[in-house]
Amino acid sequence: MIRKYSKKGLEKRKEERKDFPTFFQHHIQVIKDNNLCCEECGERLKGDVSEIAHVLPKSFFKSISTNDINVLYLCCRYSSNDCHSKFDNSATEEVKQMKIYPKVQKIFRLLKEEITETINYKTTDKYE
Repeated sequence: MIRKYSKKGLEKRKEERKDFPTFFQHHIQVIKDNNLCCEECGERLKGDVSEIAHVLPKSFFKSISTNDINVLYLCCRYSSNDCHSKFDNSATEEVKQMKIYPKVQKIFRLLKEEITETINYKTTDKYE
Protein backbone atom coordinates (compact mmCIF):
# COMPACT_ATOMS: atom_id res chain seq x y z
CA MET A 1 0.00 0.00 0.00
CA ILE A 2 1.37 3.40 -0.96
CA ARG A 3 1.10 5.92 1.79
CA LYS A 4 -0.45 9.25 0.83
CA TYR A 5 0.88 12.43 2.37
CA SER A 6 -0.76 15.78 2.75
CA LYS A 7 1.01 18.67 1.07
CA LYS A 8 2.42 19.74 4.45
CA GLY A 9 3.38 16.13 5.27
CA LEU A 10 5.08 15.71 1.92
CA GLU A 11 7.13 18.86 2.43
CA LYS A 12 8.15 17.65 5.91
CA ARG A 13 9.19 14.26 4.48
CA LYS A 14 11.22 15.93 1.73
CA GLU A 15 12.99 18.07 4.32
CA GLU A 16 13.77 15.06 6.53
CA ARG A 17 15.20 13.14 3.55
CA LYS A 18 17.04 15.99 1.79
CA ASP A 19 20.49 14.65 2.73
CA PHE A 20 19.79 11.03 1.72
CA PRO A 21 21.05 11.23 -1.89
CA THR A 22 24.46 12.52 -0.81
CA PHE A 23 24.62 10.08 2.11
CA PHE A 24 23.81 7.03 -0.02
CA GLN A 25 26.05 8.12 -2.90
CA HIS A 26 28.97 8.47 -0.48
CA HIS A 27 28.46 4.96 0.90
CA ILE A 28 27.99 3.43 -2.55
CA GLN A 29 31.34 4.94 -3.48
CA VAL A 30 32.92 3.50 -0.29
CA ILE A 31 31.69 0.04 -1.32
CA LYS A 32 33.05 0.40 -4.85
CA ASP A 33 36.36 2.02 -3.93
CA ASN A 34 37.15 -0.60 -1.31
CA ASN A 35 35.65 -3.69 -3.00
CA LEU A 36 33.71 -4.35 0.18
CA CYS A 37 32.05 -7.60 1.14
CA CYS A 38 28.95 -8.18 3.23
CA GLU A 39 29.83 -7.76 6.89
CA GLU A 40 27.63 -10.72 7.79
CA CYS A 41 28.29 -13.41 5.17
CA GLY A 42 31.32 -12.16 3.25
CA GLU A 43 29.69 -12.07 -0.20
CA ARG A 44 31.15 -9.40 -2.52
CA LEU A 45 28.97 -6.28 -2.68
CA LYS A 46 28.01 -4.67 -5.98
CA GLY A 47 27.71 -1.05 -4.86
CA ASP A 48 23.92 -0.83 -4.76
CA VAL A 49 21.99 1.49 -2.45
CA SER A 50 20.18 -1.50 -0.92
CA GLU A 51 23.51 -2.77 0.43
CA ILE A 52 23.68 0.16 2.85
CA ALA A 53 21.86 -0.85 6.01
CA HIS A 54 21.05 1.47 8.87
CA VAL A 55 21.78 -0.01 12.28
CA LEU A 56 19.09 2.16 13.82
CA PRO A 57 16.18 2.53 11.39
CA LYS A 58 16.15 5.84 9.54
CA SER A 59 12.37 5.99 9.72
CA PHE A 60 12.36 6.03 13.55
CA PHE A 61 15.66 7.73 14.29
CA LYS A 62 15.62 10.71 11.96
CA SER A 63 18.17 12.56 14.09
CA ILE A 64 20.90 10.10 13.07
CA SER A 65 19.53 8.88 9.73
CA THR A 66 22.51 10.28 7.80
CA ASN A 67 25.15 9.74 10.46
CA ASP A 68 27.97 7.78 8.82
CA ILE A 69 28.42 5.68 11.97
CA ASN A 70 24.86 4.33 11.63
CA VAL A 71 25.80 2.07 8.70
CA LEU A 72 26.45 -1.58 8.01
CA TYR A 73 27.37 -2.94 4.59
CA LEU A 74 25.14 -5.96 4.02
CA CYS A 75 24.27 -7.92 0.89
CA CYS A 76 20.79 -7.39 -0.44
CA ARG A 77 18.14 -8.77 -2.74
CA TYR A 78 20.73 -9.39 -5.47
CA SER A 79 22.54 -11.98 -3.36
CA SER A 80 21.66 -15.48 -2.25
CA ASN A 81 21.76 -14.49 1.44
CA ASP A 82 20.00 -11.08 1.57
CA CYS A 83 21.57 -10.26 4.94
CA HIS A 84 20.16 -6.70 4.83
CA SER A 85 16.58 -8.01 4.90
CA LYS A 86 17.44 -10.56 7.57
CA PHE A 87 18.86 -7.78 9.74
CA ASP A 88 15.92 -5.43 9.18
CA ASN A 89 13.11 -7.97 9.46
CA SER A 90 14.24 -10.61 11.94
CA ALA A 91 13.11 -10.89 15.52
CA THR A 92 15.45 -9.48 18.15
CA GLU A 93 16.73 -12.92 19.20
CA GLU A 94 17.63 -13.77 15.60
CA VAL A 95 19.46 -10.45 15.16
CA LYS A 96 21.41 -11.17 18.34
CA GLN A 97 22.67 -14.41 16.72
CA MET A 98 24.10 -12.62 13.70
CA LYS A 99 27.87 -12.25 13.32
CA ILE A 100 27.52 -8.46 13.06
CA TYR A 101 25.68 -8.12 16.38
CA PRO A 102 28.72 -7.03 18.47
CA LYS A 103 29.30 -4.24 15.94
CA VAL A 104 25.61 -3.30 16.13
CA GLN A 105 25.90 -2.97 19.91
CA LYS A 106 29.02 -0.83 19.61
CA ILE A 107 27.36 1.49 17.09
CA PHE A 108 24.30 1.84 19.33
CA ARG A 109 26.48 2.83 22.28
CA LEU A 110 28.32 5.40 20.13
CA LEU A 111 25.11 6.95 18.81
CA LYS A 112 22.90 6.73 21.89
CA GLU A 113 23.76 10.23 23.13
CA GLU A 114 23.13 11.77 19.69
CA ILE A 115 19.62 10.34 19.32
CA THR A 116 16.96 12.98 19.99
CA GLU A 117 14.00 10.62 19.66
CA THR A 118 12.67 8.64 22.62
CA ILE A 119 14.37 5.28 23.02
CA ASN A 120 11.92 2.71 24.35
CA TYR A 121 12.68 -0.50 26.21
CA LYS A 122 12.26 -2.67 23.07
CA THR A 123 14.94 -0.67 21.28
CA THR A 124 17.22 -0.85 24.28
CA ASP A 125 16.69 -4.62 24.50
CA LYS A 126 17.45 -5.09 20.82
CA TYR A 127 20.67 -3.09 20.78
CA GLU A 128 22.26 -3.45 24.20
